[in-house]
Amino acid sequence: MTKKGIIFIIFIAVILSIMLIAVWGTLPENTNLPPLDYLEFSDWDDLNDDGEKRKEVSTIVTESSPVYSLPYEYGPEPSYSELSVSVSDPNIVYHIDLDNKVIIIYYNLEDIRQKIILTVTITDNRTRKSDIINLWFKFDDIIIIPD
Repeated sequence: MTKKGIIFIIFIAVILSIMLIAVWGTLPENTNLPPLDYLEFSDWDDLNDDGEKRKEVSTIVTESSPVYSLPYEYGPEPSYSELSVSVSDPNIVYHIDLDNKVIIIYYNLEDIRQKIILTVTITDNRTRKSDIINLWFKFDDIIIIPD
């Protein structure tokens, strides 16, 4: 073979390998794991008027301990999921720990002083299952009388 023939064969092999890598990268992930059946927050106090879960955190989140760990559950385990979290306040920093099934929320001191209500949403991007919880601080001067 001549040099031109060898270079042509190498050129064709490179083009075919690039095409193979491109096709391989666009294939869906092959998994035998089932999708999520349920996704929910496991630690909450009661439901508000809209049917959303509420958790009073004023005894847990303080200026000396501005961190709250919010547990969640999903099933079946193991499952094929892609979890994401969103919070209503853009100043709040959070971290999702997939191994321990907990969302760690870091409050600002100003938010603790203002006693904000924080809405946390967890969503599985594959099945679109989600759950919402409101984390709130109890006001000292308000008395809630049940109906």
